[in-house]
Amino acid sequence: MRLETFIINAFSEEIAGGNPAGVVILQNPLPEELLQSLSYDINKSETAFITRMGEGEYLIRWFTPLREVDLCGHATLAAAKAIFHKEPGLSRIRFEYRKGELYISRDQDGTISMSFPLDRALLCLAQEEYRSFFIPPLKVKEAFAGQSTKKVVLVLEEDSDLKSVKPNFSRMEGYKGPCCHGLGITKPSDVYDFESRFFNPWYGVNEDPVTGSLHTLLADYWSRRLGKRDLLAFQASKRPGILNLSVEGQRVIIRGKARIFMEGSISL
Repeated sequence: MRLETFIINAFSEEIAGGNPAGVVILQNPLPEELLQSLSYDINKSETAFITRMGEGEYLIRWFTPLREVDLCGHATLAAAKAIFHKEPGLSRIRFEYRKGELYISRDQDGTISMSFPLDRALLCLAQEEYRSFFIPPLKVKEAFAGQSTKKVVLVLEEDSDLKSVKPNFSRMEGYKGPCCHGLGITKPSDVYDFESRFFNPWYGVNEDPVTGSLHTLLADYWSRRLGKRDLLAFQASKRPGILNLSVEGQRVIIRGKARIFMEGSISL
């Protein structure tokens, strides 16, 4: 059996930019243990497995190298890019996942728009332990957590330099507490509406380059704080990416482009 497989850089059109994701196209469902093993070998922060159900309709699941996740934005963008590449006449996709549906569309310029559930940002305690995860120590104004994703985000002072922050991943991984679904840092930006970084060694991903699911949470926080429905976001990792966000009721539209880096197959 051969499985058609892609490596796609999401939220970037550059070879070494954005967040690379694996995309594997299945003809029939495979055991979860096998999907996890394939994700481990592909070794990207997430791999999307998609199964065609009908015209423009697919089942989708996402795996990190260590476990399955409930939702992944950049691997959804990558999966959509692969489908549009294979079906150039298609302009819309419906993904079905275990918690609902995602609706995807493609503009003429290649921009892909994804409709995700908005994650409510709830203020929480910025535990002192969180500060010890980073060098230099962070200047934290407040913290919030996602009602759905359970991700924790630290809001830093405006003069903070996100790129200079150095995480201690081993210290993070040894911590068992509220941020074990991932920890983000964010601040306002002079160029964009806000910037961020995201760390998740608890799921086998030390730093995720560009994180779509995190922005379902950041969009809620910054939209309310800035009083804006439309936002431009920058994730300041070593493989940075730009996300265009629009808050529409209980949904957030995340827009971006992607580049196919590699196309091939897996032999089973």
